[in-house]
Amino acid sequence: MNLPPSKLSTQIGIIETRSFVQDGVPQSSEVREIVLEMVIDEFLLKLGQSNAHVLGVVIQLLTRGKVRVDFRDYNLRFELAPGVECMDRSQAVIVFDDYINRHKNPDSDRSADVTQKIMVQVPRVTLPRAGQR
Repeated sequence: MNLPPSKLSTQIGIIETRSFVQDGVPQSSEVREIVLEMVIDEFLLKLGQSNAHVLGVVIQLLTRGKVRVDFRDYNLRFELAPGVECMDRSQAVIVFDDYINRHKNPDSDRSADVTQKIMVQVPRVTLPRAGQR
């Protein structure tokens, strides 16, 4: 059963704090208010469309109210904006599924059925000429 989400990812406000790190020491940080949809877009792009990792970040954020993700050069801390309430896990999954369904590319479903031809060029083998060793 597909229930509509109580809120769309475009309606959920998030406060993002991006802290830049050099040699393990925080250098500077930027704070901005965005919507959950932007967070999901960025993570799907960075993580190569790996929905399982992104789902983990989204569920933690929506059920706990905050999450921190560390990268090599910076850290991201996401927090629900004031007035946005935490939800239970099933509601968080519905919000994420709704995002995925709204952004589904119809051509991506067919790409798994297409057989691709990959040619690997064999390295050229040079045989010694007669009289050479």
